[in-house]
Amino acid sequence: MNVSESYVEMLNRSFRPSQQEGCRPFPIASLEITLLDEAQQRAKEREKVLFARLCRIFDWKLTRQQRRYYAQSLQDGMTLVLTDLSKSILWTSHSFLTLTGYTMGEVLGRTPSLLQGKDTNMSLMRKVGDQLRHARPVNITTRNHRKNGESYLCRIMINPMRNTQGDLTHFLAVEYEVADA
Repeated sequence: MNVSESYVEMLNRSFRPSQQEGCRPFPIASLEITLLDEAQQRAKEREKVLFARLCRIFDWKLTRQQRRYYAQSLQDGMTLVLTDLSKSILWTSHSFLTLTGYTMGEVLGRTPSLLQGKDTNMSLMRKVGDQLRHARPVNITTRNHRKNGESYLCRIMINPMRNTQGDLTHFLAVEYEVADA
């Protein structure tokens, strides 16, 4: 039995009048929330598997602690953005859509600068560019802009990614929205 048949069966059972007095049918909203939560957990697990594949494909030299950090970031719903050395986006986690309003298809091949706008601190962005040119990690809070133009405060940690031979291959950013002060 597949999930959709199972779901239909549960819905049909919940609409039947109860045979026992005082017994209420399973609340439909609770069932839908449970199924949505399970689907989101499966999607996060698939994303962690995909990230592990990226690590193997690009032969990144990561410590166990770094692997756990990235996996936990995905589990916690943070956004991961992978770029090449020219800072063109190669991959984003699914939460990028929630954070920015852009689908991965809309941003592939573009640079993260598409998230900058009138409220973005450009001198800070120049410092970020300088840090990345020297292959140094970046840890900042900046104002970015969603696809609809709305600004939001974003915490960004960018790490240079090196392969097992020590060659710089990519940049990986972990991003999440923070409350405005």
